[in-house]
Amino acid sequence: MVNPFHAVPLRPRRSVSVERAVPFSPVIVWDALVDADLADGWLGHLIVEPVEGGRFALVWPTDEPHQADWFGTIEQMIPAERLAVAFAPHTLITFELRASLVSDRRGSQVAVLHESFLTSSEAEAVARFWSRRLDLLHSLLGGHPVVWRHGERPD
Repeated sequence: MVNPFHAVPLRPRRSVSVERAVPFSPVIVWDALVDADLADGWLGHLIVEPVEGGRFALVWPTDEPHQADWFGTIEQMIPAERLAVAFAPHTLITFELRASLVSDRRGSQVAVLHESFLTSSEAEAVARFWSRRLDLLHSLLGGHPVVWRHGERPD
């Protein structure tokens, strides 16, 4: 029997979605998702085997509020369109790219879908996190990567 005073409320499964338009083609954006050197300029230190079933590990910079690094497996990979990564035991992060016009130029709509068991305040923090990361992706593609070891941030 579970003592109700020791029971922890369950977190509901939530989906947090963040999108950003960037003035770069999906092919260029794709490289920033699966190339370790490029990912280091916006996401974090990445160890990746860019094939379905391959590993996808994020080692967070020291100033990040994460409790631990993330170790996942690539569940789905459609180059220049979709990358889905499962992080054990309950988190799925999907990046989707769509060609679009951005300021009358060819560009991309970049969407991140983060699915996990989250409280509402955690979901809000996740949305802020991915919004900031997509801003950093835009800066990287514009030639301004983050240099984490120096704590530098793009303008």
